[in-house]
Amino acid sequence: MLMIPEVQVFAQVAAISAGLVGAICGIAVATYRSVKRTDSRHLPPSADVSQRLEQLQQSVDAIAIEVERLAEAQRFTARLEAERDSRQALPAQS
Repeated sequence: MLMIPEVQVFAQVAAISAGLVGAICGIAVATYRSVKRTDSRHLPPSADVSQRLEQLQQSVDAIAIEVERLAEAQRFTARLEAERDSRQALPAQS
């Protein structure tokens, strides 16, 4: 059976297009199932990880307190320097 060349090209393009759409749909479904399966396997942290996180939080809190103390000491020192400079200034001479 002899086909017209234009019809044969159209049939090939249609077959390739249908194959691509099917492949893309298959990949999309596989990706969706993989992501869904990964999300459902999310486990709570173990006791060891929870303990380490608690210890890390306590360390960060202690560092924050020390930084605040340093900042307060720096402000106090700056205020003392400013007061000392204003007391030691020479009076203006006319």
